[in-house]
Amino acid sequence: MTRILLGLAGVVLLAVTALGLIWLVGQLLLGAGAFAVGTAGVLLRLLWFVVVAGLLGGAVYFVANAWRPGLRVTAPQAPLQQPRLQRVPQPPEVVGVPKPVAPAKTPEEQHAES
Repeated sequence: MTRILLGLAGVVLLAVTALGLIWLVGQLLLGAGAFAVGTAGVLLRLLWFVVVAGLLGGAVYFVANAWRPGLRVTAPQAPLQQPRLQRVPQPPEVVGVPKPVAPAKTPEEQHAES
């Protein structure tokens, strides 16, 4: 009878351990699935952004190229006239400011003057 009870206890423990491992694998797969779904959502939004940005960029490129004129139109050239030269008036002399002082003479220059 003890053998039957020990065998039954072993089968029950083995079944509980197997169910625990199955539950653990399910939790890991659930986490991996949630990660995969989140990644797919981010990539889908990125793809949506790239498609919209590409379409808008293409539209801007098309409009910018279509807006340029095909031929350059030049204005008729008018004869160039010489500008009239005008005398620039001299600035008024500043009152109250001393004139610059001449630099000192070297001894050779002083000797040459005498």
